[in-house]
Amino acid sequence: MEPIKPTVAPSSKTLLQHEPADGGDAASGTIGGLPFHLTESILRRISPLGSASFAAVCKSWATTISERLATPTPHLFALEVLDEDEYFLDLLFLPDLERRRGAIFSEPVDDEGSPAPVIPARLPAMVSHAKDDNIKLSGALPCGGLSFAEDNRVVLVNPVTGAFQSIEMYPPRHRLLIQPTVRAVAGADAFFVSQYFERTVTLRWREEEWSEQNLLLPEEFTRSDAIDLVAYSGGIFYAMEFFGFTHTVDTRAPPPWRLTRLRAPSILEQYSPICRYRYLRNSHLLESEGKVMFVGPVLTPDEPLCPKTIRGFEVYKLDLELSRWVKVKRLADDRALFVSQQSSFSVRASETPGCRGNCIYFVSEFDETYIQDTWGVYSMEEQKVLFQGPVGGSPGKYKAARWFFPRVGASPVRTNCANSGKKRNFQML
Repeated sequence: MEPIKPTVAPSSKTLLQHEPADGGDAASGTIGGLPFHLTESILRRISPLGSASFAAVCKSWATTISERLATPTPHLFALEVLDEDEYFLDLLFLPDLERRRGAIFSEPVDDEGSPAPVIPARLPAMVSHAKDDNIKLSGALPCGGLSFAEDNRVVLVNPVTGAFQSIEMYPPRHRLLIQPTVRAVAGADAFFVSQYFERTVTLRWREEEWSEQNLLLPEEFTRSDAIDLVAYSGGIFYAMEFFGFTHTVDTRAPPPWRLTRLRAPSILEQYSPICRYRYLRNSHLLESEGKVMFVGPVLTPDEPLCPKTIRGFEVYKLDLELSRWVKVKRLADDRALFVSQQSSFSVRASETPGCRGNCIYFVSEFDETYIQDTWGVYSMEEQKVLFQGPVGGSPGKYKAARWFFPRVGASPVRTNCANSGKKRNFQML
């Protein structure tokens, strides 16, 4: 077969030839010699994360791919559902085999079916070899790391590179008691740690290093684990407890900090709780354009033997001046929302490839007995779900799905290692 040769044409940007990585002639038939508009068309059909492996094709491709990766785009991470028979077989005969696996997906853009994983996730041994009841996925942080809670620590993992970092959340002596709940904070590299049966919580956050601050709960709190949702915006942490009231922690004020209840009424006075649940299950708190947003799902009517599915969403914006929640009918400024447990954020649709404005990209984890996570897209303008299906295309194949921003490059992050008492450099995201 004759090699592919470039067409001789007048010099123009449209027909600019790529320079092969080895410095050879573009007419050698390599894919690096394709016209500019063809290579651009090829790369546009591949997600930025999925195209990373093609950077070695030629210098032009490497430049184009680097530009695409410079602005991270939302992806979905999900854990594979562990087959118990396979797990015990691996435990007996293949102890070194990674058992906990995950995958990374690009966002769904239509109803043609759930896309295949872009790349498999890279999880360290302490995560992949642990059983579900020992270490659990909590949420994702803006730095690109997924947080796994285990005993008295959190393990931050970059699922693209496999880099990880272990952070001690509370003293080891508490291991014999009921374990506190660690919640990732939407919009910040921070955690709220709820101490059961105590009227205090611990706030852990990172700038260059991890810092810690204990917070005293208001008198109306009976237990610290009442906090359900936590978000960060403009130097203030917002914490919503399951009765729907919102409290704040202003980090701009001198310490000691404390949770202060806002005068705004409970969100439950406007948003109806989900079915029979008395708390805000599967709801979300996040920041968008400097405003704190509450996003709550509306479910389809109950049907016997059928998992619950999302019919729509109610969105509210916190008006601090008037101390009230205001219902939002349209997302302003070309915005789209991505919501999942302990990992929710907003993006500009025009700056996010494949993303539709005025839409909510969601993950649903309503009924754990079905072990079936679904994801989809809801249009605020059309007031209908445009797409909804099981993560990975097959019911029950994936669980614990979280939206996050993948980070390909690694950069050192300085942090405190509580176990050794020394400062160490960790290759993170």
